Amino acid sequence: MQSFRASALCGAAVAAVALAWSNPGHAYEPGDFGQYLSGNNIGAMIAAPPPPGLYGVLDTFVAPRGTGVGQNLGNSTTSFLFAPTLFWSTGYKFLGANVSMAVVQPFLETAVYPTNGASLGGNNSGPPFGGTVWFDNIENTQLTPLFLQWTLGQGWFAGTAMTFIIPDGSRYNGTLNSDYFSYQPRAFLAYANKDWHISANFRYDINSPSAGHTGAYQIAANLPFPLGFGGTPLSATVAGIGNGYRSGDVAFLDAAALYQYKRWEFGPVASFKYQTTNDTPGGGFTCASLRASLPTSLQCGKSENVAIGGLVGLDLGAVHMQAWLTDTVHTKDDFGGLGVYSRLVFPLWAPEAPTRPLITK
Repeated sequence: MQSFRASALCGAAVAAVALAWSNPGHAYEPGDFGQYLSGNNIGAMIAAPPPPGLYGVLDTFVAPRGTGVGQNLGNSTTSFLFAPTLFWSTGYKFLGANVSMAVVQPFLETAVYPTNGASLGGNNSGPPFGGTVWFDNIENTQLTPLFLQWTLGQGWFAGTAMTFIIPDGSRYNGTLNSDYFSYQPRAFLAYANKDWHISANFRYDINSPSAGHTGAYQIAANLPFPLGFGGTPLSATVAGIGNGYRSGDVAFLDAAALYQYKRWEFGPVASFKYQTTNDTPGGGFTCASLRASLPTSLQCGKSENVAIGGLVGLDLGAVHMQAWLTDTVHTKDDFGGLGVYSRLVFPLWAPEAPTRPLITK
């Protein structure tokens, strides 16, 4: 079935992508944007193995205005992200599963500005007006050395993987890029028949302690948002929070139920995010002492976010395209708002088909 083949190709290739746009100054070390974009694996049949070969995927994301809620109240962001990925389906088997691997290198441009209209140099907040600080980042490289994808029969598929995120991205005064390793065990489930493709993609984000290169909060400049890499001191009396700061673990689930009509697909989608453990501040601080020492916008919160929306996709044979939009329906200590995503998947190389022998019996 051509449409399922394209969906499997699309899902497997995008399995590598863990785009690094998240939320400044809440469930992550103050001043960085985390290591995974909630909702990015929506619509991907990751559990279904694609044909052997090398594939490319181009993912984009636009957040026109992410508005802070709870601990992030008063802050807003606008972000643009582009992430090229290489995915290799080896054709080999291990424990009965197809073996694949992938690498992704995202690029992020984001603006941070106060929601309430206060500004650095003008009377209006947010792009294209005053009160906006733009950050350009080469995000951290993300490696998935092993995907395992099982075909269970009766239209069911299951898979697992481990993604490693290496802190090799941008390092400059003001960067929002994370300076720590992340380890992400993952699990996938999918069902497909001629009418429906249903997918659920789970990821658990485990972060190592920071080296202190992000998390500088510009209190002296009276800015209501964090700026990264400026050094670990937060003020003359509050220093070293970034050195050894460990962001709490976060669970993510992206789900979709897509109806197939000829070459088109469309249907409802949803993403869920829940922080399962508390942050651990550096510099000898606890969450309690952090609350007593810092502005209200840094309160060691535990983020939650639920978003719903819709997806439309088109199968062009070798190329598969998807676009989807989500909007936040529940958020806590996080940023809510519209998210606009797109995905383009295409084959780069495939093994040559075996040639027919010249002499046969």
